[in-house]
Amino acid sequence: MVTIGNHLKMTVASALKERTREFYGGVLGLKPIPSPAENPDLYEISGGFILGLFFSDDRAELLAEQDYLKATWLELKVDDLTQWKERLQSFGVIEIEYDDPSRFAEPYLRFFFQAPGGQVFRLAPI
Repeated sequence: MVTIGNHLKMTVASALKERTREFYGGVLGLKPIPSPAENPDLYEISGGFILGLFFSDDRAELLAEQDYLKATWLELKVDDLTQWKERLQSFGVIEIEYDDPSRFAEPYLRFFFQAPGGQVFRLAPI
């Protein structure tokens, strides 16, 4: 049997630490969780799902923002897509064009964006 775990690890440039904390803790409103070490920052997304943000200066570990098409994306479900899209854009998040093969029927409301550090998210209605 295989099942999905409840942890997601992302690596972010150390220079983006404060911007990343502002984004995940402030803009998205995720609950910070005490970490056993200085690195990583841990956040609870919902239902016990844990996001670990590891900070690094090693270019080999980092995702370049222009490489987002090679990245895995994570879907976040929201109650009001328009409101959340505006909130993210007011923070400076830019919508990205992403050929989404998971669209089976039009119109499918969604919003792809990059978080500080280059990680890709798809915002979709609950």
